[in-house]
Amino acid sequence: MIAPNKLAVPERPAVDPIVALTPLPRGMFSVLQPGAVQLELGATPIESPGPSRPFPVSIVAEHGSRVRVAVRLGHARFLVWTERARLFAILLREQRVAPYAAQTGMPSDKHVVLRAGAPVHRLARKDGWTQVRYSGAFEVEGWLPDDALGEEAPANDKVGRIPSARRTMMAIPGTVIRSEPKWAARQLAVMANGYYLETEREVDDAWNEVSYSDGDLVLTGYASRRDPPGRVHRKRPDPSPAPVPITPNTKVASGTCLHASADGDPIGYLDGDQDVDLADAGRGWWTVTIDTPWGPVAFVAKGPDPMSLLACAPPNTVRASTLAPPSVP
Repeated sequence: MIAPNKLAVPERPAVDPIVALTPLPRGMFSVLQPGAVQLELGATPIESPGPSRPFPVSIVAEHGSRVRVAVRLGHARFLVWTERARLFAILLREQRVAPYAAQTGMPSDKHVVLRAGAPVHRLARKDGWTQVRYSGAFEVEGWLPDDALGEEAPANDKVGRIPSARRTMMAIPGTVIRSEPKWAARQLAVMANGYYLETEREVDDAWNEVSYSDGDLVLTGYASRRDPPGRVHRKRPDPSPAPVPITPNTKVASGTCLHASADGDPIGYLDGDQDVDLADAGRGWWTVTIDTPWGPVAFVAKGPDPMSLLACAPPNTVRASTLAPPSVP
């Protein structure tokens, strides 16, 4: 991975870990590619079980080359430490993708524009520009000025394909979008996960002038009905077996506080009543294992019994528990 630019910015102020897990409306977000993480600095790393989809996080602290990020799943919220290089770069503004570094003039009116908030992989750097790869409905490679990229950006409402009144052309993954209606023209993008293009006009019996727009990109170019498919970068399947999901044995209450280790500070909480693998760790502590993007991860919780585990979720941030309170003898 290409390490991101580390701008000269003030150190982030210390934050309460639990408060940091409460997302603010239109707050800042980053995108993380799962890999080895730690629940606390110096702890045994938790390795990724294999290729996993990236997901949004928010940065809450920094320590050298590592960042502490807030992970918000449907059933739990918690903090982890990971390498900064695992963060995607985020577009800070709309920016046309250039074919070469430091190119200010574009050789064609056919182009790709990445919108603010689009995540990209860094591939290389040169003369204040970064070579990137975007992967979404299309795969796009090219160069962007460094000042158009950051580690985090304001959250926005992601939308899928934005249809127009133009005629729709169905395309297959691998369809290449080029800058001119000829096979040797520069490649602008390759369809990766999409299926539809908008037809601007028919050039001839082989080529159409096309366009496409969604929440991450806008493109215009030419597509051929005869060209062989182009190549996209897909991760090879991991030869290791997929992690075995937990076998739950107890349902614990919404808001239950999660710690990295006994007597340590809280680093998260459960969102909603959850089926977990619970084991007595002694001295009033319990091991709480839940499924995560890193496979089953064991946290610890404190309480006299499974029905009385301490909660630490801020008010109105998690679903109300429906578990019955313990009976009073």
